[in-house]
Amino acid sequence: MIILYGVLIGAAILSLCWAITAKAPAARANLFAGLDLPEPAPKDSPLGKIGRGLMRIVPTGYLQGLDNNLVQAAHPWKLDLNRLIGLKMALAVVPVLLGLAVGRPIFGLLAALILFLVPDFMVVNQRDARTAVIQEDAANTIDQLTICVEAGLGFDAALLRVASTTEGPLATELQRTVEDIQAGVPRDQALRSFAERTRLPDMKQLVSALIQAQKHGVTIAETLRIQSAELRDKRTQRIEEKAAKLATKILFPMVCCFLPVYFVIIIVPVAVEAFRALPS
Repeated sequence: MIILYGVLIGAAILSLCWAITAKAPAARANLFAGLDLPEPAPKDSPLGKIGRGLMRIVPTGYLQGLDNNLVQAAHPWKLDLNRLIGLKMALAVVPVLLGLAVGRPIFGLLAALILFLVPDFMVVNQRDARTAVIQEDAANTIDQLTICVEAGLGFDAALLRVASTTEGPLATELQRTVEDIQAGVPRDQALRSFAERTRLPDMKQLVSALIQAQKHGVTIAETLRIQSAELRDKRTQRIEEKAAKLATKILFPMVCCFLPVYFVIIIVPVAVEAFRALPS
């Protein structure tokens, strides 16, 4: 019965994943290829409709936290807030119904709780990985931006140059910032939006310094050079901090895994020889 219950839950999860990532068949795309058709209005998925209906009863603070995580993770798997809420609710409801169907409501509730938290864990994992990459690439990217500005490019042109010649999440965010500026958004507002999307203290400090330099007429190249040096110092400090924590982190596996085996290897042969030496 438990195996059947697990198979049903797996089938439900696969069906939900298919509903999220389903695309039009290739035959239909080939049929309309080359035709000048009007751009269809985007249709919301069933999960998005479910999430939109549930957002009225979900606490605002919880929704804000989920939205911030999605923004920092760059909306992985094309998830927006509505679809994430719908996915979480579907993953919570399906195991409960299956548990009632097979007569195991307790297992259904436990599975519902676990599956309800799985999307949060996956989004947070993507957010942390993306944030770490941005933080690691920040100093080098600012160095490239400084070189472009010192070479005679304007700040907007330097942003476009760096965004188009580098790869990674930071380059993507810079490209979006350039697109905002080209669309008519004021530079300081576009930079603030960039800092809000990354939500990194280093990026907020950089944006604040650039805005202040723009207001007071300070050379942008000098500001970028100072910020790059500070970012490199902070990166060095983070590396030293991780190295200092390494001895503490390795203490537990040493005590629990290595030392018992070491004592067994040393003591057991001595104990065997001692017992053999005892008079019978």
